[in-house]
Amino acid sequence: MMKTLCVVAVVVLSLTSVSQAAPLACDQLLKQVDKSPDLSGSWYVIAMSSDNCLVPAYFNVVMWPSMALDITALATPNLYETKLKAKLHEYCSTDTQPIFFENNAIFYVDSNNAPKGNPNVLLQSGCPDCLVFKLDEFFDFFLLLSRRKNITAAELKEFETQAECLGWYKPHTLNTDHDYENCLPFEPHTRISPATAEQIFQRLLSSYSVPFNCISEKFLYYPRVGFEWVQQKWKSIW
Repeated sequence: MMKTLCVVAVVVLSLTSVSQAAPLACDQLLKQVDKSPDLSGSWYVIAMSSDNCLVPAYFNVVMWPSMALDITALATPNLYETKLKAKLHEYCSTDTQPIFFENNAIFYVDSNNAPKGNPNVLLQSGCPDCLVFKLDEFFDFFLLLSRRKNITAAELKEFETQAECLGWYKPHTLNTDHDYENCLPFEPHTRISPATAEQIFQRLLSSYSVPFNCISEKFLYYPRVGFEWVQQKWKSIW
């Protein structure tokens, strides 16, 4: 009898330690950075996640962009200029705007360069030359940037774990074609070429399951949970 109780105690303790490991790891991964990094320089957008699966799915399947960010410190303390470069198939665009960086958070600024809106928080990362931002926008985003065009599998896995800790969707990696010189300008009324339309169509054919799985997961989640609950109750009766 005592031997059986000891075995049960060991199993319970083991399960308890496992169940506590994930929250402890998440607490660490979702902490804000302790020391503000040097933002100045060039950064490549490696991967993105969101609390809405359709947004990254659309980016990944239809647009499949490459994005890079050039950040320059201005004369005013805590004020920076950002130049976002994006490439979508054969088209490129740039967007420049100022930001305010303080207490490990980025803010957009008003006409007087004063911070406004919700803070975009910089989180911990084991990657030595990466930035991990949680953006609080119309849709919440989670972005991984690096000074390198490619990062290691372990560094990407850590970012996936952080997204999982938030309860968000598995990150999509972005395109790594960062040639922003040899491409066509993309304007608001630009009509895409037949070649680009064909590329998008072929990508949809090969990756149609990504948005489909997203939609299925969003709309079938609660029916599936209800069905699993009924199954468990049925088994408990018999």
